[in-house]
Amino acid sequence: MQGRKRGFTLVELLVVIAIIGILVALLLPAIQAAREAARRTQCYNNMKQFALAAQNYHDVYKKFPRFSYPKTGLGAWEGFSVHVMLMPYIEQQADYNAIDWNVQWHNGNNDHLKRAQIPGFRCPSDIAPVNYPTTNIWSGGPGCNYAVSIGPTLDWDNTNTTPGVFRMGTETAMSDIIDGTSNTILASEMLRGDGNGGIYVPGEPVTNVLYPGAITDVSQASISAWGVNCEAGKASHLSSNGWHWQGANMAQSVFNTVAPPNYKFPTCIATAPPGMASDRDGLYPARSRHPGGVNSAMADGSVQFLSGDVNWDLYQALGTRDRGEVVDIP
Repeated sequence: MQGRKRGFTLVELLVVIAIIGILVALLLPAIQAAREAARRTQCYNNMKQFALAAQNYHDVYKKFPRFSYPKTGLGAWEGFSVHVMLMPYIEQQADYNAIDWNVQWHNGNNDHLKRAQIPGFRCPSDIAPVNYPTTNIWSGGPGCNYAVSIGPTLDWDNTNTTPGVFRMGTETAMSDIIDGTSNTILASEMLRGDGNGGIYVPGEPVTNVLYPGAITDVSQASISAWGVNCEAGKASHLSSNGWHWQGANMAQSVFNTVAPPNYKFPTCIATAPPGMASDRDGLYPARSRHPGGVNSAMADGSVQFLSGDVNWDLYQALGTRDRGEVVDIP
C-alpha cells in the first residue's frame, strides 16, 4: 500500500509565511531607496536643464532675466517669472509667443500660460499638484518645484538690497557675479502646498510678525528666534506654495538663501500685506523631499546636492553674487 503524501503542518505554514514577511519587510526599504534615487536623478536632470536654459538666455541677452516682468503700473507680484522668460529655451516657444505682455500672467488673455503644466518644472519626489480651479487663481495650479535665488535677504522686492543672482527690477550679468559663478547659487528646490488651509504641511508659509530689524539682520540667532515663534503659530499658514511657475512670487518661483536647505523651522513670512500669495518679505528656504538635502543649480550651470547640514554662514555666502566671500562647497 502506497503511503500518504505528507503536507505542511499549520505550524510550518505559519513559519514560512513569517519568513516571507520578514524578507519582504527587509526588501521594501531597498526598493523605496532605489525609487527615490531614481527620482532624485530625474530632479537633478530637471535642475540641470533649467540651469542650461538660464545659460542660453544669458548667451543671447548677456544678462540673466529679472525675476519679475510686470506691465507698467502693476506690482511685482503681478509680473511674469524667470521661468516664463526661459520658455523659448525649454521648447515652449509656441506658448511663449502667445503671451499677452500687456496684462498680468493670470489674466484671461494668458489662460494658456496659467494652466500650462511643464514636467521639467516639477520634482517627482514631491506631492502631486492640485487641480486648477475656475474661481480663485491661487487655489490650485500646474505645480512648480524650482525657484530662482535672491540670496540671503528677507526683502524680496527691493532691487537695491537683493544680493543674489536675481533681482526684481534689474538684470544681472555674469560679470556682476564677482564671487564666482561656480560658488553662487542660481536656483534650487521648493515644496508644493496641499491646498488645504486647515492642515499644515512642512514647507507651507506660516504668517508671523517680522522681528525688529529683520530686513538687515539675517543672523542665525535672530532667524532661529523668529523660527520658534513661527513654529508656535503654524495654524496661520498658506497652502498655495509651489503651484504657479508663471508668477514672480516667493514660494512660487523665487526663494532666498537666508537659512539652510530643509530648515528645521517653518517657512516664515510677514503678516502683511494680506493675500493668498507670498508677495511679502520673509524666510523662504530651499526645501525638498529628498533625504539629506536639495538639488541646487549654480550660476555656471553646474548642479550640486547641498546638505541640510551645510554651515549657516557658508550657505549665505553661496547665495551672494558680489560680497567677496571665500567659499568651499563641501
